[in-house]
Amino acid sequence: MMLKALRNPHIQLCLKAITALSVIGLRPAAGLQPCPAQKDLLAKANVVVEARVKSLSIGESGFQVTDDFPTRMIRADLEIVKVIKGKFTRKEAIVYGTMFPPGPFMELTAMALSYGYRGHDTFEWELSRLAIHDTTVGFFSMNNCNYYKFPDTMGLR
Repeated sequence: MMLKALRNPHIQLCLKAITALSVIGLRPAAGLQPCPAQKDLLAKANVVVEARVKSLSIGESGFQVTDDFPTRMIRADLEIVKVIKGKFTRKEAIVYGTMFPPGPFMELTAMALSYGYRGHDTFEWELSRLAIHDTTVGFFSMNNCNYYKFPDTMGLR
């Protein structure tokens, strides 16, 4: 029964996603390497947008794992105000993260709470797309060393 399930392409894709998230999510924490300076991250970024956090949630990812790896994820629904660098044509983006650093979770929470407080509710964010294994499937991650800049008026970094 288990071998039959492992041959299912959807199960295989889920397993690849779990593997990618665990490896990608653990890289900064496991290596204890600090992220480069924000100016360096901005220089290397392909796509940077000005955005608002429409909603922020923490919940089960739906991934099926066999070990004790945490399956909860953070999801930020972004409203794109404008593109600062690169090309991005959509007006919304969803960014995912795991419990591992270096995601700026407190800052994103503050931005979600300030949604609608015009002049104080936008921030700069690098949309860093991660592909899942050798597929065309990917997602925007908040666990990379991404460029971000939050408003000074909020007392955020």
